[in-house]
Amino acid sequence: MSPAKVYKIANVMLRLVIIGATIWYLYEQLFAREKLDVLVEDIRDWRDFEPVMAFWIAALLLMPVNLWLETLKWRFLVDKLEKLKLNKAFTAVLSGISVSMFMPNRVGDYLGRVFILEKGNPVKGVLITMIGSLAQLLVTMLMGGLALLFYLPKVTLFAEPLPDLFFAGIVVLVFVLLVAGVLLFFNINLVYVITKKLFPKKGPVLLPYVEVFNYYNHKQLAVVLGLSVLRYLVFSFQFILFLWAFKLSIVYIDAFILVALSYLLITLIPTVALSELGVRGSVSVYLFSAWYAAQQLDTIGLNTSVFAASTAVWVVNIAFPALLGVFFVYRLKFFRRQNGKR
Repeated sequence: MSPAKVYKIANVMLRLVIIGATIWYLYEQLFAREKLDVLVEDIRDWRDFEPVMAFWIAALLLMPVNLWLETLKWRFLVDKLEKLKLNKAFTAVLSGISVSMFMPNRVGDYLGRVFILEKGNPVKGVLITMIGSLAQLLVTMLMGGLALLFYLPKVTLFAEPLPDLFFAGIVVLVFVLLVAGVLLFFNINLVYVITKKLFPKKGPVLLPYVEVFNYYNHKQLAVVLGLSVLRYLVFSFQFILFLWAFKLSIVYIDAFILVALSYLLITLIPTVALSELGVRGSVSVYLFSAWYAAQQLDTIGLNTSVFAASTAVWVVNIAFPALLGVFFVYRLKFFRRQNGKR
């Protein structure tokens, strides 16, 4: 059997495995565990559907905006490695979501994207994709850290001197960490410098790859961070729209604080995208319940509304794009021959 045929068969087999695993995990999460049934049942229980239709429509319309912003960000980054048309970059993002469904902390997102590249080195592609993920993580940490400072005084009593000092220490710590995170991101080229100093003997092997961290100046990194902020505002607002759609009475600013803190904790908890639905639902319910209880607000239907909203966000932003991405996974080429052809 010729090498070309071996590579072709290997690519086909791996694609089929990924497609099968993605579809099975989606079925297991949404149907076998009856999460989707619960969501549908909540919708059926509405007596006045029309007033919340606007929230649903707005949230659904924001899904392509969310994906489009992520596509623009990744295409902007990978442009240093290979020129991509917008539609191809979009299919790469969808493929990444599909592959990440059954891998811890969505690491498959990197693999699903970079193997759509025709000329760019996959390892460099992964590292470049990580820069975009770091930008999104930084925004999540920034928003979540600030939300924490508004959340804690509402759910705990800081009336005595020692707790006051403790809270002041938290404020200082949060701001130090956030400033440090921003400074490190805008000096991401330090990865190249540190690698060069720590691994002088392996420099010829490692440096050609980590040089990608030298590709971007401060202005370009600011663009990446700006797109990450816009995307964060979009999917956060989606969550809030779904909260209102499921008839949770909450003002925007309070909802944003709770949603930002939810995303922070969800990001910090190691998960597989498959199990993330249950994790994000539990985290959100806990945070909202503590907030409402501390302010002696009506909690009737709170848990159901929050969990349903969390489920809706997951279905719209992860499950549905993952299902669409399945159609593009079959185009990925995971193995290439020595001469660079695949």
